[in-house]
Amino acid sequence: MKIRLRLALWYSGVTSLILLLFLLGTYLGMRHLLFAALDKELDFVIESIEQSYDPETGIFEGLKHNPVNLSQHLKKFYLVVRDTSETPVFYSLLAQQIALDIPLARNGERVSSFVHLAPEKIPSLRLNGKLKHKAYVSFRSVSRQLYYREKRVGWATIALPVADVEDSLEHLFLLLAVGGLIVAALIGVGSFFLTRQALSPVRNIIRKARQVSHSHLDERIEIQNPADELGQLTMVLNDLFERLQKAFGTQKQFLADAAHELKTPLSILRSHWESEIDNPAVPHALKEKIVQDIENITRLSRLINSLLFLSQTEQINSNFEFEILELGGLIQEVAADIRMLTEAKSQQLQVVELVPATIRGDRSRLYQLFFNLIDNAAKYTPEGGKIWISLRLENNRALAEVRDNGPGIPAADLPHIFQRFYRVNKDRARKSGGSGLGLAICRLIAEAHSGIIDVESEVGKGSVFWVSLPLQV
Repeated sequence: MKIRLRLALWYSGVTSLILLLFLLGTYLGMRHLLFAALDKELDFVIESIEQSYDPETGIFEGLKHNPVNLSQHLKKFYLVVRDTSETPVFYSLLAQQIALDIPLARNGERVSSFVHLAPEKIPSLRLNGKLKHKAYVSFRSVSRQLYYREKRVGWATIALPVADVEDSLEHLFLLLAVGGLIVAALIGVGSFFLTRQALSPVRNIIRKARQVSHSHLDERIEIQNPADELGQLTMVLNDLFERLQKAFGTQKQFLADAAHELKTPLSILRSHWESEIDNPAVPHALKEKIVQDIENITRLSRLINSLLFLSQTEQINSNFEFEILELGGLIQEVAADIRMLTEAKSQQLQVVELVPATIRGDRSRLYQLFFNLIDNAAKYTPEGGKIWISLRLENNRALAEVRDNGPGIPAADLPHIFQRFYRVNKDRARKSGGSGLGLAICRLIAEAHSGIIDVESEVGKGSVFWVSLPLQV
C-alpha cells in the first residue's frame, strides 16, 4: 500500500474518530439537557403543590380548586399526591386512567427514573396516536416527600410521557448520523487530496531521481524548501549523486586511460610478431606459438575496444550515427556473414521470417548487436544444432528473435546475463574467447535505440534472445 493511501486512511480515520466522539458528545449533551429541562418542569409542579400547603387545615391549597379544572390543567402529567399516612388525596386525569409503578421516596430522597408501560394499557385518546406503534411508552418520573418547615406533610409522585423528547432525540440522532457520514466522506476525500498535495514534492523527487539514475548523474534535484524535511532529503540525495558522479567519472576515466595506454603497445607487439612470421630464420614450432600469441593479442584488443565502448555510456548517443534503415535487410546481412561460422560446426542457421520494418538507428552498432547475439548462439549451440532468426511487428515495434536449441541458461543466471563480465559457464566461455562483455554491449546498444532486450531460456531446451525496437513513424 502506498504511503499516500496509508496517510489518507490515517488522517480520515483519526478525524472521523474525533468527529464521532464530537457527535456522540453532542447527542448525549442534548439528551441530558432535554431530560434536565423535563425534570425541572416536574420539580416545578411538585414545588408549587408543596408551597400551597396550609398547616392550619392540613391540606394543599393548590389542590383545593375544582378537581375537574385542575385535572384538565395537569392532564399531560401523571400526578398522585398522598398525605402523611400515604393515602392518595389527588389523582390527575392521566393518573385516573393508568397505573405507574413509581416507588415512593424515603428518607428525604428525591427519586427520578424512567417508567415503561405497554401502549395498550394507555387510553389512546389521551396520548399521541403514534405511541400505539411502539413496544412501550416511556415516562420520566419524580418521587419525593413534601415538607413544610422541615416537617413531612406528604408524598408526590409525578411523571410525564417523553415521547416528544424521544422523537426529538431520534430526529437529532438521524440528523447527526447523516451529517456525520457526509462529513466523514468529505474528510476522506479531503484527506486523500491533501495527502496527495503534501506528497507531491516527494513524487517530484522520485521522478527526478529516476532521471538522474538513468545515466545522467550530472543533473540535480531542485530544492523547494531547504528548511523542511523534504528539502534536507533533497540535499542529501544531491550530495549522494555528486559523490556517485565523481566515483563513476574516476572509474570511467581510469578505464578509458588504461585502455588507451594498452592499445599502443599491443599494436606494436602484434606488428612485431606478425613480421616475425615471415622471417625464414624463425623455426616452425616457434611460429606456431607466435600465431597463438597473435590470437591472444587480438582477443585482448577486442576486449580493450569493448571496454572503451562501455566507458562512453553517458556520451553514447552522441557517438552514434542514426539514420533511417530497413531492419530486415540488416539482419539478413548479419545472417549471411555469420553463416560460414555455423557451417563450420554443421549447424543449421535458418531465417524463419523477416517482415519489412523501418527503424531509425546506427547501422554499424545494430550490426554489432545482432552479430553478437547470433555469434553467441553459434558458440554455445553444439555441433549439428539449429538456430532460428525471425523479425515481426508487434504493438508498433519491431521484434527480432534469435532462438537456438542449445543447452539453455539456468534460471539463477538469467537475471545477471546482461551484466558486464558475467559468464554462465566460465570455463567454456574462456575457451571460446568470451569476455562477458558481449551481452552488456548488446543491452547498451538496444537502450541507446530506445529498445528492450531480454532472454527466455530453459535448461536442455535452448534459449531465445529478443530485441524490441520502435518503428520509424
